[in-house]
Amino acid sequence: MKRLALTLMLSASLTGCMTSAVWPDQQRPEHWGTAIKGNANFYQISPFVYRSEQPHSDLLPLLKAQNIQVVINLRSRNADESILPAQNFQLVHIPIQTWAISKEDLLQVMRSIQHAQQNHQKVLIHCYHGSDRTGASIAMYRIIYEHWLVEDALNEMKHGGYGFHPIWSNIEKLFSPENIKWIRQQLGDPS
Repeated sequence: MKRLALTLMLSASLTGCMTSAVWPDQQRPEHWGTAIKGNANFYQISPFVYRSEQPHSDLLPLLKAQNIQVVINLRSRNADESILPAQNFQLVHIPIQTWAISKEDLLQVMRSIQHAQQNHQKVLIHCYHGSDRTGASIAMYRIIYEHWLVEDALNEMKHGGYGFHPIWSNIEKLFSPENIKWIRQQLGDPS
């Protein structure tokens, strides 16, 4: 019995580290994110939306070079205040738990993007690895603001090379027609 419990625990922990298969370059659509610094999971998604893992001081020159003004942190912990100089960035903290991410969480992120867009500001969205919470936020951004099909946005989220962990099956369920319609309604239908 102890052996079975140990096997199940090890299996669960190893599965949590697995990431979705990355599509090869020849299959990867050109309109998916463009790598700026791959080892920081730092990508340009659109002319004014970027994604990354938790920024560190070595990423600051690249954030400044891209003229990013708003940083949306999806982590429970808010390390941005000590890492990113507040005078250079508007810091937005939307704490999200990966296992409990909700349509309300994604609405908060979309509202922050909408506000930045109205002010002609560039936005960086990040969590710890820049994979799952950030991936869900970017997928919803693609659907709401860029009018992507749900399937296309989820393919980029899972297979774009950002490190999405398939153990978070709850994330994909957020992209129901009802949730998307609700978010659009809450935003005043930005399309």
